[in-house]
Amino acid sequence: MAFKDIVGNEQVKKILKLSLSKNRLPNSLLFVGPPGVGKLKLALVLAKALNCEQGQTDSCDHCPSCLQVDRGQHPNVRLIQREKNREQIVKDQIDEINYLSKMRPWSRGKLVFIINEADRMNETVANSLLKTLEEPNSSVYFILVTEDLQMILPTIKSRCQVLKFKPVSPEDIEKALMERGFTEDRATLIAATSDGNLEQALSLKWEEFKVSRDRSWQLFRQLIESSPSVDFLDLISGKGRKDFLEEFKEILSFFSVFLRDLMAIKNKSKGHLLNSDLDKEIERLAPLVKTEKAIRGIWLIEDFLSRLKKNPNLSIMSYELAIFLRE
Repeated sequence: MAFKDIVGNEQVKKILKLSLSKNRLPNSLLFVGPPGVGKLKLALVLAKALNCEQGQTDSCDHCPSCLQVDRGQHPNVRLIQREKNREQIVKDQIDEINYLSKMRPWSRGKLVFIINEADRMNETVANSLLKTLEEPNSSVYFILVTEDLQMILPTIKSRCQVLKFKPVSPEDIEKALMERGFTEDRATLIAATSDGNLEQALSLKWEEFKVSRDRSWQLFRQLIESSPSVDFLDLISGKGRKDFLEEFKEILSFFSVFLRDLMAIKNKSKGHLLNSDLDKEIERLAPLVKTEKAIRGIWLIEDFLSRLKKNPNLSIMSYELAIFLRE
């Protein structure tokens, strides 16, 4: 994999390639962004480029050095992340980095230390990395990867160049899915509900996705028709489960797409339906939802999806959504 193979975040790739071409790449980088947008993949590609035997601004992807990075066997490249069954990166792992960073790199390459989920370092562990970040050897590079910039110590942050990743666009996700063999209709629907998470979208199997979509549609239909919705109430009562947050987020994404399809029917734009296989049911439901309500519903769901990143009260949000759709 090379820079050209990373989908989306063209500006970040441009900055990195330009820095490599001018030999001005900062020794400490902090990759920040939502899940599934390729932060770790790009960190590994950068490590490959720094050690590539072709000596260009990208990984050639076929020299022995690049292939070693792909296999996780390159002596210059270390990936540090939480050990299995541990909640945090431990001090021993950082002590090892501090020691190894004083060594000479193998061959003519560069030492690259990638710390995945860097927010999983507590204050003591993070502080043990500080001095190494302050006085890096010119042939040593650190790439910290995180989804939550606020969880990174200000002292760590100040010693890194922060590069912010954006969600991958629906168009890019749709294209990537079609390259994997998805039909255009299916790729468009999955992309619309992916929230910019390319890795999650690519991991989906259509049959499983459709089961989730159909269940969400039944919940949506029950709420719009003010039918008894035991399933929805059961979902709310499941808020203690670890997977509830992701399940609720998935349902919100589907609800947003359903509201957009209702608007397409009301605007006589049936050709723009994302759930084209539900066209008859959507047409039947459309008269029950005014355009203004559909628009407000989409805004409400977008607000909920944003709030899901900040430890919200899921029960209250669920009831608010139920009341709004039934009113």
